[in-house]
Amino acid sequence: MLIKQRQPILILVLLLAGGFVLTSLVSYFVSRASLRARISERELPLTSDNICSEIQRDLLRPILISSMMATDTFLREWVDDGEQDVDRITTYLESIREGYNTFSSFFISERTKNYYHAGGILKQVSETEKRDIWYFRVREMATDYEINVDRDMANRDAMTIFINHKVIDADGAFLGATGVGLTVDAVKRQIDNYGEKYGRSIFFTDAEGNLTLSRSRYQDQAVNIREMEGLGPIADQVLDNDGGRFTFRLDNRTVHLNSRYIPEMKWYLLVEQREAGTSSSIFRALLINLGFCALITVVVILLANMTIKAHQRKITSMEEEVKILSGLLPICAACKKVRDDQGYWNQIEEYITDHSEAQFTHGICPECAEQYYPGLSE
Repeated sequence: MLIKQRQPILILVLLLAGGFVLTSLVSYFVSRASLRARISERELPLTSDNICSEIQRDLLRPILISSMMATDTFLREWVDDGEQDVDRITTYLESIREGYNTFSSFFISERTKNYYHAGGILKQVSETEKRDIWYFRVREMATDYEINVDRDMANRDAMTIFINHKVIDADGAFLGATGVGLTVDAVKRQIDNYGEKYGRSIFFTDAEGNLTLSRSRYQDQAVNIREMEGLGPIADQVLDNDGGRFTFRLDNRTVHLNSRYIPEMKWYLLVEQREAGTSSSIFRALLINLGFCALITVVVILLANMTIKAHQRKITSMEEEVKILSGLLPICAACKKVRDDQGYWNQIEEYITDHSEAQFTHGICPECAEQYYPGLSE
């Protein structure tokens, strides 16, 4: 009997709870899929585009300056004259640095291996010196210039972006390397701003995957992306494409990665974002929804239970009244009074009125009217 009485409430609980949970879960998964698409297809590519635009704007001008220096007749003639007057070349380099607001300017002679900068002769480069390898790499490279990030010995080893340009004479002979250097602080500030604003890790690698510049968790680590946890298994895919969207798992969380090749620097720009930080708000919303659903379900169940109990009490009361009136009633054969449960004799109309909702109104039947009121009957 109890199970039958509770069955409607149990069905109501299952319907409400199932409907609320299903709706909340569908909303959660749809929101999470939308978030992933937004991160992968819009936010990360937009960040890459903005950073690339800033870098290209910052590097285009120094590339042109280096190209101008490499083709300057003054520089070629000074080398042809035997590099006699050092003041002339230092004055020239100083005018380039101040006139174009570069961090540094330099020229390295192939004949003497002297490293000239705005302050004079810094040193002589050597193939056995690790920090001079870049010069001999420039001498052998097929392209006219390269962009390289290195520490500037002429400026207290400040991290600098160098544009190294080959100097070739009219006969095609290699005379040396010249160019300018830019501080990486501007690029780093841009990376830091985007990283702090959007919670993303931004870093650059060369064509081999070596980390060159970073604001990410790998900052200041001389590592290759092939060695990075999570990113390592897809590193070859990243480096084999000029750009793309990727995902990988790190610490049991999904990470979205956008890559883009920057031909001016011959670097890859990688922007990654962990999904956990952004999807946590959606998960919190799911929990809040489930909490509200549980609260609503409890309220509805309580109201339904109260309504059902009231209805059951009313039915029980009616059943009891019907049972009293349907039992055996002692009635006087002469005066027609009825004896109640306490042993008192009552008029039958009083008894029925007390034990039911029936009401009496008095009249007179034709037989009694003829017997007691013959004149009225006529």
